[in-house]
Amino acid sequence: MYPSEPRTLTGRSIASYASRVHSRRWRGRRRPTRTPHGLPHPLPLFPPLLHSPPAPAPVATPLAEAAAAAARQSRFRLLFARAAARRDPEPAPAVEERRSLAVRTGELFLGLAALLLRGAGARRTGGAAAVEEVETRDRVVWEQRPEDVDAERARRELTSPGFSFSAAGLLFPYHLGAAQCLMDRGYITEKTPLAGSSAGAIICAVIASGNTMQDALQVTKVLADNCRSKGTAFRLGAVLKDVLDEFLPDDLHIRCNGRIRVAITQLSWRPRGLLVDQFDSKDDVINAVITSSFIPGYLAPRPATFFRNRLCIDGGLTLFMPPTSAAETVRICAFPASRLGLQDIGISPDCNPENRASPRQLFNWALEPAEDETLDKLYELGYLDAAVWAEQNSAEFITKNGQSLGAD
Repeated sequence: MYPSEPRTLTGRSIASYASRVHSRRWRGRRRPTRTPHGLPHPLPLFPPLLHSPPAPAPVATPLAEAAAAAARQSRFRLLFARAAARRDPEPAPAVEERRSLAVRTGELFLGLAALLLRGAGARRTGGAAAVEEVETRDRVVWEQRPEDVDAERARRELTSPGFSFSAAGLLFPYHLGAAQCLMDRGYITEKTPLAGSSAGAIICAVIASGNTMQDALQVTKVLADNCRSKGTAFRLGAVLKDVLDEFLPDDLHIRCNGRIRVAITQLSWRPRGLLVDQFDSKDDVINAVITSSFIPGYLAPRPATFFRNRLCIDGGLTLFMPPTSAAETVRICAFPASRLGLQDIGISPDCNPENRASPRQLFNWALEPAEDETLDKLYELGYLDAAVWAEQNSAEFITKNGQSLGAD
């Protein structure tokens, strides 16, 4: 029998009772409202909830009100962001640019060349690398016949200045534009000594050939289109040789002998510079400039190439901007000279630093051909940089015999 009045429950019995009620409801069982004997149940449902005193209202403080307002604003911002995302979905995250094998191989080689340039300059000057006349170095091998030495010394007395073009990869148009400006202003004539490494050596051969720089720019676009469609790495050397053989004249070696110097790196127990200024045939000139441009594993699928029974690679590794046979050499660099740590550079993107591509972009264009619009822009920038140099040095470079630079 149940007592007629509710019994007093302790905290433990109330908790046990509430858990039994909830477990029955969770199982889907309906709790009987009356006892088996038909009597009303002596205990009310959830007595602690019905009989417990109400909780005191929280005291409002300025800090609590500010926190609540911030929470409401955060919820509103979240709702607005979700609505905007449904209306204007976020663009896909930018995929990191995947560099080709050609770019990776060329970057490794150019990075090594830059380290050698900085290291050599630090040893000599204690700071930034200065371009040194290589005549004083024992490591330079001269491909020059003894009977040509006296003739070259005579040219030194009458001709100044000469122009040296740096290694540049596929940045041919920059050198073409600079050369066009120097020819328009009378600095480069048919007798002006020239020197170059890698792409700079090719530019020297083009200038000596008598072709116009605009024609050379069109040929560069044909070469770039071929590389863009069929690839650059491992095949650039063969394509370049075919293009030069078709574009350059048959008497190229006669035009180049004694006037241009091609820089090559000869591999022995340590790399050393090789300067070539005498050629036997047109093919000999083309082989020299391609050897000067031979980045290992980039122009062809082999680590080095042979030139005149010597194992050689790109001349930019040891002679980035070789000296000419003139009394004074003006050096032209297609890259920002300050970024490479070079001094005594005449013409470079540092002459006119506005509206320039980043060094990273220039290195990419040097290894993978850019679009035709970019090639035209590089040609224009090379012309403008050379014009800035010419305005600053117009009165300084006069031949020693009193004739102007444009005179024969």
